Amino acid sequence: MALGLGLLAGCNSQDTLGIESVSNRVEHPLPAKMRQKLARMHLSMSSPIMMRIFKQEAIMEVWKANSQNRYELVATYPICAWSGQLGPKKKEGDRQAPEGFYTITPAQMNPNSNYYLSFDMGYPNQYDRAYGRTGRNLMIHGACSSSGCYSISDAAVLQVYAFARDAFKAGQKSFQIQAFPFRMTAENMAKHRSSEHFEFWKNLKVGYDYFEITHRPPEIDVCNKKYVFNQVNGCGSGTPPALTAAYQSYSKSYETAFSAATAKFSASWKDTPEFERKAQERLARRTGKLPNTPNDANYVVVDPTAKRTETSDSVASYSEAKEKIDAKMRGLPPTVEYISVAEVAYRKKIEEEKRKETEKIEKRLARAKIPVPESNPIKPVMQAYAAEEQEVAAPFWKIWEKKIKAAPPAEVTSDDPASVPVASRDADGAKTRTDKAEATARKPAEDAEAPPAEAPVAVTEDDGGPKQKPFWKIW
Repeated sequence: MALGLGLLAGCNSQDTLGIESVSNRVEHPLPAKMRQKLARMHLSMSSPIMMRIFKQEAIMEVWKANSQNRYELVATYPICAWSGQLGPKKKEGDRQAPEGFYTITPAQMNPNSNYYLSFDMGYPNQYDRAYGRTGRNLMIHGACSSSGCYSISDAAVLQVYAFARDAFKAGQKSFQIQAFPFRMTAENMAKHRSSEHFEFWKNLKVGYDYFEITHRPPEIDVCNKKYVFNQVNGCGSGTPPALTAAYQSYSKSYETAFSAATAKFSASWKDTPEFERKAQERLARRTGKLPNTPNDANYVVVDPTAKRTETSDSVASYSEAKEKIDAKMRGLPPTVEYISVAEVAYRKKIEEEKRKETEKIEKRLARAKIPVPESNPIKPVMQAYAAEEQEVAAPFWKIWEKKIKAAPPAEVTSDDPASVPVASRDADGAKTRTDKAEATARKPAEDAEAPPAEAPVAVTEDDGGPKQKPFWKIW
């Protein structure tokens, strides 16, 4: 234990990565590194906040107000999972992450989330309800998995939750989240000008531009099924003259850039399907073409009570945290691959299709009549030939003559089995041979001495008595 504490002390003393022990995630303070950053920027820990989300860039920004009530960017967190494609959410179950302007109140914070920590985005808002859009439980949460939500890592959501908690405690009644499909630059708008959502995005861009000009969250209203911003006396009353003049000047620069971008980019853009988009992102990160988004949540969360997931940043012990820190200090790539719920389901579907296809092939092979390879037809004949040669023996009355050894089978040089000498039988059932080697191996005299088949000799009277047979012809 002493050795472990010594290692931890060594890690904490370095200005690279810190280990945080989370005993109460809801009240866990911002890490020392973030507090020091806010102090350098002369920002109060309790000052108001707002957030921006960019789908295509997959980042979430946290902004805090300074003493002049102008907001400054204080933290940027990677969005490791968002589902669907570019465009707004329209109905329950379409797996789309919302786009638009949403308000977060303390009642929407969820300290008992199944995803470590979370808060509800407030979908549907007034604009969504004007179009009859449906959906619920659209969250920003940890665990890096999404089915219509925006998901960040457990370490990141711990900080985001702390930003919101401190602002609410200081008296901020609500904060604004602006969810955009992409950074609404002239080039991005030109690339996506053929989309069915382009008019909706142009409406969002007005609020985006107002924040870029003033660095203050715009006042939101909905009039005639459109967002309106910074109206003096409600819907349709117009914006303050100073803001109108600044916006006109900003718009002229934008129109010039948009015209140049339109000539540069064709109008044949089409939205990329979700699975293809995620595959391209993973490949780009592995090959270094897509840089990693700066992340201020660069410490390891140690929480034995945290919900463990395959893609979570949480660890259950200090030893696991030390291993993660050592790997990062050595420059090793992270072992965690952020996979959305849709991607996991897609991979399971592909594996199941492969398994079924393999089973079909195995069943077809089992039913097919596959010819069994036969042995060499020449070899068994040669063996039979040699076996029959061993049975050849001289007659018993020639025991004084040397027994002739059977000739070995001749080497077959032809592939035609008909050319192989075989044994046959004559009409009387006696074995005969066609092998030339056997005919030349036997002596001619032996062939001559072989007794021909004789008919029975009749005994007749000649010169007074029967003729005596030789002793070897006793039969």
